[in-house]
Amino acid sequence: MEITAHIPSLTHLREHANARARGRRGHVQRDRAQVLAPKEGRIFSFVYEKFISATIAYVEAGCRGGAFARAIDEASDRMRPSYTACAKGMTQIFAIMRPVAARRRQRNVVISSGGVELVSLRLHLVITDEHHRDYAAYVHFPGAPLSDVEFNLVETSVALACAAHEPKAAPLLLLPRTGAIHTIDVAEATRPERVATLKDASLAYRAEWLNPSE
Repeated sequence: MEITAHIPSLTHLREHANARARGRRGHVQRDRAQVLAPKEGRIFSFVYEKFISATIAYVEAGCRGGAFARAIDEASDRMRPSYTACAKGMTQIFAIMRPVAARRRQRNVVISSGGVELVSLRLHLVITDEHHRDYAAYVHFPGAPLSDVEFNLVETSVALACAAHEPKAAPLLLLPRTGAIHTIDVAEATRPERVATLKDASLAYRAEWLNPSE
Protein backbone atom coordinates (compact mmCIF):
# COMPACT_ATOMS: atom_id res chain seq x y z
CA MET A 1 0.00 0.00 0.00
CA GLU A 2 1.10 3.63 -0.43
CA ILE A 3 2.08 4.76 3.05
CA THR A 4 0.99 8.34 2.46
CA ALA A 5 -2.57 7.09 1.98
CA HIS A 6 -2.79 5.45 5.40
CA ILE A 7 -5.84 6.34 7.49
CA PRO A 8 -5.52 5.38 11.16
CA SER A 9 -7.93 2.94 12.72
CA LEU A 10 -9.92 4.26 15.66
CA THR A 11 -8.02 1.94 17.99
CA HIS A 12 -4.62 3.17 16.84
CA LEU A 13 -5.77 6.80 16.80
CA ARG A 14 -7.20 6.84 20.31
CA GLU A 15 -4.12 5.08 21.75
CA HIS A 16 -1.84 7.61 20.05
CA ALA A 17 -3.91 10.58 21.22
CA ASN A 18 -3.93 9.24 24.76
CA ALA A 19 -0.15 8.85 24.74
CA ARG A 20 0.29 12.41 23.44
CA ALA A 21 -2.02 13.76 26.15
CA ARG A 22 0.22 12.09 28.73
CA GLY A 23 3.37 13.50 27.17
CA ARG A 24 4.53 10.18 25.73
CA ARG A 25 5.21 8.96 22.23
CA GLY A 26 2.61 6.69 20.74
CA HIS A 27 3.11 3.36 19.02
CA VAL A 28 2.92 4.59 15.44
CA GLN A 29 6.08 2.73 14.41
CA ARG A 30 4.58 -0.50 15.75
CA ASP A 31 1.31 0.23 13.95
CA ARG A 32 3.25 1.01 10.78
CA ALA A 33 5.14 -2.29 10.89
CA GLN A 34 1.87 -4.15 11.43
CA VAL A 35 0.06 -2.45 8.56
CA LEU A 36 2.98 -2.71 6.12
CA ALA A 37 3.97 -6.29 7.00
CA PRO A 38 4.23 -8.77 4.10
CA LYS A 39 0.89 -10.37 3.33
CA GLU A 40 1.86 -13.66 4.97
CA GLY A 41 2.82 -11.82 8.15
CA ARG A 42 -0.42 -9.95 8.67
CA ILE A 43 -3.28 -10.91 10.92
CA PHE A 44 -6.53 -10.60 8.99
CA SER A 45 -9.10 -12.00 11.37
CA PHE A 46 -10.77 -9.82 13.97
CA VAL A 47 -10.36 -11.76 17.21
CA TYR A 48 -13.90 -10.92 18.37
CA GLU A 49 -15.61 -11.93 15.11
CA LYS A 50 -16.89 -15.19 16.58
CA PHE A 51 -18.11 -13.30 19.61
CA ILE A 52 -20.12 -10.99 17.37
CA SER A 53 -21.60 -14.05 15.64
CA ALA A 54 -22.53 -15.44 19.06
CA THR A 55 -24.10 -12.12 20.01
CA ILE A 56 -26.33 -12.18 16.94
CA ALA A 57 -27.26 -15.83 17.57
CA TYR A 58 -28.09 -14.99 21.20
CA VAL A 59 -30.45 -12.20 20.12
CA GLU A 60 -32.05 -14.38 17.45
CA ALA A 61 -32.75 -17.00 20.14
CA GLY A 62 -34.69 -14.48 22.19
CA CYS A 63 -31.72 -13.52 24.39
CA ARG A 64 -31.47 -16.99 25.82
CA GLY A 65 -29.70 -20.22 24.98
CA GLY A 66 -26.10 -21.30 24.71
CA ALA A 67 -24.65 -19.12 21.95
CA PHE A 68 -22.22 -17.36 24.27
CA ALA A 69 -21.28 -20.58 26.05
CA ARG A 70 -20.45 -22.23 22.73
CA ALA A 71 -18.33 -19.26 21.65
CA ILE A 72 -16.42 -19.42 24.93
CA ASP A 73 -15.84 -23.16 24.57
CA GLU A 74 -14.57 -22.72 21.01
CA ALA A 75 -12.35 -19.71 21.77
CA SER A 76 -8.59 -20.03 21.91
CA ASP A 77 -6.96 -20.30 25.31
CA ARG A 78 -5.72 -16.73 24.90
CA MET A 79 -9.15 -15.31 24.09
CA ARG A 80 -11.33 -17.43 26.40
CA PRO A 81 -11.07 -15.13 29.45
CA SER A 82 -12.00 -12.13 27.29
CA TYR A 83 -14.95 -13.95 25.73
CA THR A 84 -16.13 -15.01 29.18
CA ALA A 85 -16.02 -11.48 30.57
CA CYS A 86 -17.66 -9.96 27.48
CA ALA A 87 -20.43 -12.58 27.46
CA LYS A 88 -21.34 -11.72 31.04
CA GLY A 89 -21.42 -8.02 30.26
CA MET A 90 -23.34 -8.40 27.01
CA THR A 91 -25.98 -10.48 28.79
CA GLN A 92 -26.42 -7.61 31.26
CA ILE A 93 -26.59 -5.08 28.43
CA PHE A 94 -29.28 -7.01 26.58
CA ALA A 95 -31.33 -7.45 29.74
CA ILE A 96 -31.62 -3.66 29.67
CA MET A 97 -31.92 -3.12 25.90
CA ARG A 98 -34.28 -6.04 25.19
CA PRO A 99 -33.22 -6.44 21.54
CA VAL A 100 -35.33 -8.36 19.06
CA ALA A 101 -32.88 -8.29 16.13
CA ALA A 102 -29.19 -7.69 15.50
CA ARG A 103 -27.04 -7.62 12.41
CA ARG A 104 -23.35 -7.04 11.87
CA ARG A 105 -21.71 -4.38 9.79
CA GLN A 106 -18.93 -6.29 8.07
CA ARG A 107 -16.67 -3.53 6.82
CA ASN A 108 -14.90 -0.52 8.23
CA VAL A 109 -16.02 2.93 7.19
CA VAL A 110 -13.87 6.03 6.78
CA ILE A 111 -14.90 9.30 8.39
CA SER A 112 -14.04 12.56 6.63
CA SER A 113 -14.32 16.22 7.52
CA GLY A 114 -13.60 19.13 5.23
CA GLY A 115 -12.36 16.76 2.55
CA VAL A 116 -9.82 15.16 4.92
CA GLU A 117 -10.13 11.44 5.70
CA LEU A 118 -9.68 11.21 9.45
CA VAL A 119 -10.25 7.74 10.85
CA SER A 120 -11.38 4.25 9.94
CA LEU A 121 -13.74 2.32 12.21
CA ARG A 122 -16.36 -0.36 12.26
CA LEU A 123 -19.85 -0.05 13.66
CA HIS A 124 -19.96 -3.61 14.93
CA LEU A 125 -23.70 -4.17 15.32
CA VAL A 126 -27.01 -2.64 14.33
CA ILE A 127 -29.50 -3.58 17.04
CA THR A 128 -33.30 -3.25 17.02
CA ASP A 129 -35.09 -3.14 20.37
CA GLU A 130 -38.60 -4.26 21.27
CA HIS A 131 -39.93 -0.79 20.44
CA HIS A 132 -38.47 -1.09 16.90
CA ARG A 133 -35.79 1.52 17.56
CA ASP A 134 -32.49 0.97 15.79
CA TYR A 135 -29.07 1.50 17.34
CA ALA A 136 -25.67 1.45 15.66
CA ALA A 137 -23.30 0.07 18.26
CA TYR A 138 -19.55 0.34 18.52
CA VAL A 139 -18.36 -2.29 20.98
CA HIS A 140 -15.28 -1.51 23.07
CA PHE A 141 -13.96 -4.99 23.81
CA PRO A 142 -10.65 -4.33 25.66
CA GLY A 143 -10.53 -4.54 29.43
CA ALA A 144 -8.68 -1.26 29.98
CA PRO A 145 -11.08 1.66 30.49
CA LEU A 146 -11.05 4.53 28.03
CA SER A 147 -9.40 7.74 29.16
CA ASP A 148 -11.35 11.00 28.77
CA VAL A 149 -9.30 11.81 25.65
CA GLU A 150 -10.04 8.40 24.14
CA PHE A 151 -13.70 8.51 25.13
CA ASN A 152 -14.26 11.84 23.39
CA LEU A 153 -12.55 10.65 20.20
CA VAL A 154 -14.60 7.45 20.17
CA GLU A 155 -17.85 9.36 20.75
CA THR A 156 -17.18 11.79 17.91
CA SER A 157 -16.00 9.10 15.49
CA VAL A 158 -18.98 6.82 16.17
CA ALA A 159 -21.48 9.69 15.95
CA LEU A 160 -20.09 10.79 12.57
CA ALA A 161 -19.97 7.21 11.28
CA CYS A 162 -23.55 6.59 12.31
CA ALA A 163 -24.79 9.81 10.69
CA ALA A 164 -23.06 8.89 7.42
CA HIS A 165 -23.77 5.17 7.22
CA GLU A 166 -26.70 4.34 9.56
CA PRO A 167 -28.63 7.63 9.65
CA LYS A 168 -31.84 6.06 10.98
CA ALA A 169 -30.04 4.52 13.96
CA ALA A 170 -28.96 6.10 17.23
CA PRO A 171 -25.25 5.71 18.02
CA LEU A 172 -24.28 3.65 21.06
CA LEU A 173 -21.05 2.70 22.76
CA LEU A 174 -21.29 -0.73 24.40
CA LEU A 175 -18.78 -1.69 27.09
CA PRO A 176 -19.25 -5.43 27.65
CA ARG A 177 -16.40 -5.70 30.18
CA THR A 178 -18.52 -3.66 32.59
CA GLY A 179 -22.00 -4.31 31.19
CA ALA A 180 -22.42 -0.60 30.46
CA ILE A 181 -24.39 1.14 27.72
CA HIS A 182 -23.38 4.66 26.75
CA THR A 183 -25.83 6.66 24.66
CA ILE A 184 -23.94 9.18 22.54
CA ASP A 185 -25.27 12.73 22.51
CA VAL A 186 -24.88 13.44 18.80
CA ALA A 187 -25.18 17.22 19.08
CA GLU A 188 -22.45 17.31 21.73
CA ALA A 189 -20.18 14.74 20.07
CA THR A 190 -20.26 16.50 16.71
CA ARG A 191 -19.73 20.08 17.88
CA PRO A 192 -17.17 21.84 15.64
CA GLU A 193 -14.67 21.88 18.50
CA ARG A 194 -14.97 18.11 18.96
CA VAL A 195 -14.58 17.44 15.23
CA ALA A 196 -11.56 19.76 15.18
CA THR A 197 -10.02 17.75 18.02
CA LEU A 198 -10.53 14.54 16.05
CA LYS A 199 -8.95 16.15 12.99
CA ASP A 200 -5.95 17.39 15.01
CA ALA A 201 -5.44 13.90 16.46
CA SER A 202 -5.59 12.33 13.01
CA LEU A 203 -3.15 14.81 11.47
CA ALA A 204 -0.72 14.32 14.37
CA TYR A 205 -0.87 10.56 13.92
CA ARG A 206 -0.32 10.78 10.18
CA ALA A 207 2.57 13.22 10.59
CA GLU A 208 4.33 10.71 12.84
CA TRP A 209 3.43 7.90 10.43
CA LEU A 210 5.26 9.67 7.62
CA ASN A 211 8.18 10.78 9.80
CA PRO A 212 8.69 7.93 12.28
CA SER A 213 12.14 9.09 13.35
CA GLU A 214 11.02 12.52 14.49
